[in-house]
Amino acid sequence: MSLLQIDEKEAKKLYKETVRELLEEEGLIGSIWKMDRMLLECVGYGERWIVDHICNHPYVIKHQIAVKFGGEWTFKAKRIVEFIDMYYPELGVNHKRGVVKQ
Repeated sequence: MSLLQIDEKEAKKLYKETVRELLEEEGLIGSIWKMDRMLLECVGYGERWIVDHICNHPYVIKHQIAVKFGGEWTFKAKRIVEFIDMYYPELGVNHKRGVVKQ
């Protein structure tokens, strides 16, 4: 006889929720991010910087990784993480103005 009774259905539900939260935090799932999430990813930079340096980047525009819907920017989560990893060294370029920030 067991001293603990575990509701397997409830335990599986909690496990799935926890795994999903962890994967979302890592950017591995969750199809769409809003600007609030991008601000967390780009610590120290504001919304204007993200728009000028990321949203206006030619690669992001060409592949529609960031799109403005009704005045709010949305991002394809997995693709924007890949973009930041791939283009990190050149994110100092303000693509809206064509200016390099030192």
